[in-house]
Formats: sequence, structure tokens, C-alpha cells
Amino acid sequence: MCNRYSLTAELSDLTDEFRIDRVHIPYNQRYNIAPTQLVPVIEQMGEERCLNQQRWGLMPYWGKSSVNTSLDSLGDKPYLGSMLKKKRCVVPCSGFYIWKQEGKVRRAWRVVHREQRTFAMPGMYDVWLDSEKNEFPMCTVITAGTAFGTDHALPIVLDDYAMDMWLNRDETRIESLIGMLHALPRADFHMYPVTPLVESLTWDTADYMAELSPDFPLVKV
Repeated sequence: MCNRYSLTAELSDLTDEFRIDRVHIPYNQRYNIAPTQLVPVIEQMGEERCLNQQRWGLMPYWGKSSVNTSLDSLGDKPYLGSMLKKKRCVVPCSGFYIWKQEGKVRRAWRVVHREQRTFAMPGMYDVWLDSEKNEFPMCTVITAGTAFGTDHALPIVLDDYAMDMWLNRDETRIESLIGMLHALPRADFHMYPVTPLVESLTWDTADYMAELSPDFPLVKV
């Protein structure tokens, strides 16, 4: 995925579909989620599967903010390997946004799964401590490849078995976790044009998800 997505499921549907036992956060439907915002994530806490929230985007010590992490990089960097072993979560998503360049104009598109209204993306997280030792968890979404001929990253979609394995805190074998992600089939996505206003964070409404007619004016760059 790129840097915007939505989560539009009703809380009751989300807890049923993802077998969530406990909700720890105020939950609202979101239509235009952006990096650095707090986002809903699913974590395994003891015997319970819980809905929590984390900042979307890592802040390593050198200051880079990473909202997506390529699957192929997981085995190359020690800090990613440490998160992969011990700090995994699931990021639920109803659709994500990409932008395509068409000549001298740029168009926004919403990408949705053809079969799942809400799908599970594998995430990892780290915990940043401020000067007073307050904890701030931060997550990144694992991606593989690019979407629809753009340079936007494409999220991996977990099936039920993969989600159970991903949230299993007893599973710490890096090779097994990476191998499982590589073995998952590519998700069947569909995209349609949406308003260019989705690039703005001024509003967060369902209007952003409405499909535009082909003759809607494009955005010049």
C-alpha cells in the first residue's frame, strides 16, 4: 500500500470477523488514514486477541519514518528481525489509496479486495520511550511488490491460518514467518477512481470512497 488507507467496518463486524476478544480503544470508522496517526491494530495479549492502537510509522534512531516495510528486507536488518520475532500485529484495512500519473495529470484511486470487505495486513511494531519513560508503540505494514503499475507498495493479505500464526507469540522462527508470508497468494484487488481531495487531511468522510465517473476532471500537476 502507499500512505493512505481506510477502515470502514462496524465494530461488531470487525470483532466477529477477526475474533477479537477485547477492545481497548475508542473505535470509529476511518476513511482517510494517514502516516503518524493512531491506527487500530490487533494484538495477542495472553489468551486474548485485543484491538489496540499504535502510531502508523516507525521512528528509528536516525529519524526515518517507515509506514511500509518490504518483505524482502526482513531478513537483512537486525532491528527488523527483532520486531519480527517478538512484536507482530495485524492491521485491518477496508481499502487503500494510490495515485497514478496519466500524462500531465494525476488521479487518485481506491483499491479494495474483491472478496473481503475488510482484510488483514501483517504488521510489526516497536515501542518508543519518551524522556519520562512513557511508551508509544509504532507500527509498520509489511508489503510485497507494487500496485497496478505504480511505485506504491502492495500490502500482503493474511488468510485465517496465516493470521493465527502471525499473532502466535510462541512462534519466533524468522525463517518460518518469512516463508509463510512468501507462500501466501497475491490478493485479488480491484481499483476505481475517487476524488483527488483524498490527498488532503482536512476531511475524513465516506465521500472520499465514492467512485467517480470517467469524465470527472483530473488533477493537473
